[in-house]
Amino acid sequence: MIDVVGEGVDPALLGARVAYYSRRPGGAYAELATVAVDELLHFPDSVPFATMAAVPVQGLTAWGLVHFVANVRPGDVVLLHAAAGGVGQLAVQLARRAGARVLGTVSTDEKAAIVCRLGAEPLRYGDDLAERVRAATGGRGADVVLDSVGRATHAASLAAVAAFGQVIFFGDASGPVPPIDVEALYARSTRVGAFNLRLDDAPARWAEAKCALVDVVASGALSIDVSRTLPLAAAAEAHHALESRASFGKIVLLPLTSSGSA
Repeated sequence: MIDVVGEGVDPALLGARVAYYSRRPGGAYAELATVAVDELLHFPDSVPFATMAAVPVQGLTAWGLVHFVANVRPGDVVLLHAAAGGVGQLAVQLARRAGARVLGTVSTDEKAAIVCRLGAEPLRYGDDLAERVRAATGGRGADVVLDSVGRATHAASLAAVAAFGQVIFFGDASGPVPPIDVEALYARSTRVGAFNLRLDDAPARWAEAKCALVDVVASGALSIDVSRTLPLAAAAEAHHALESRASFGKIVLLPLTSSGSA
């Protein structure tokens, strides 16, 4: 909630329920933060605080992947790694809303159940992942591969992509992606790209994305899975859960001033 506005800022913003995304290093793990107006996402009263906090980084990442970089279209087959994670769950839903069939990689039965509930088809990680993707698609492969895992999955991602398909790397949870052998891409005319959340690259486009993302969340059309909430003082515990890759959905840190439903 906005407590104070600076000089020249519309005072009507006081009391507004907002979340924000900023590329500034640090400053987010605090009870209060100073934020530029154009970094805000405005939410109606119907959206709980924990849900609001879960939207900006992972929601905008999923939106950018599906709509801006991969440009997912009806009929596409999308292979999404870490599909039960915070970005993964949102990307599954956005790709499904765009008309795609989604195959989501998971590591446990619990995560497989989550992916199924969102309308995707779970696939366990394994050395034969690319072969199973091709078997599931009648030999075609995936039109779009979204890979946040990096080193451990890059080979399978490249092997699973369809002719004229694309592989988008947007993270390296298992380590950096090794150099790509361009010669190996020629056989299927594969495009390889990368995505990083930079709202300053196209501010007008991202402003529209923020409004659209808030609308689908507020309408209930996009499910936000907040698996755990922890006090701000337990930030280290939250990071440990994320780094262990045992978590799913979103872990939200609650400031002392929040009841969790403000």
